[in-house]
Amino acid sequence: MFEIIRMDVENVNLISLTQFYQNVWNINDLSIADRIQKHTTYNGFNGFIAKTSHDEIIGFVYGYISLPGQYYRELLVKNISKHETLQWFDNCFELVELAVHPTYRKRGIGKQLLDHLFSQVTNQTAILTTQMKNIPARNLYLKTNWVVVKEPFYPSKTSEPFVIMGKKLR
Repeated sequence: MFEIIRMDVENVNLISLTQFYQNVWNINDLSIADRIQKHTTYNGFNGFIAKTSHDEIIGFVYGYISLPGQYYRELLVKNISKHETLQWFDNCFELVELAVHPTYRKRGIGKQLLDHLFSQVTNQTAILTTQMKNIPARNLYLKTNWVVVKEPFYPSKTSEPFVIMGKKLR
């Protein structure tokens, strides 16, 4: 049993979210706390956390309105056509993170987190990136009406290949 609660920007437990993120992705990346804290200040920030009845985080999702001048938006726009930029970024919400603990996957938690998130979003479109080899995530997105905008996409010269996906919301 789990519940989904709004990620309160005033009281978000960055330590718990950072530990959860590191555990899910099996990495030692302390910068996630700084990134989440920074992102909570962006226009339209919205997020949700899935927790067990014992207050254990089992998943979270968040994003914000994608605006000119934001680092990742500019990186994405440089890698797609002008037509695609107009189509996807004119009134866009950027899905930044969706993570569900491996023990709790395939139970509909990711979809429920997405549903909660997008029930609060008024933008026309949404955009995200995920690793090309992350087949479970890609399948979830395809099942929830996301389309491939571009693949492969390399966020940096040393990164693995990613895919840019978009979704029409309205």
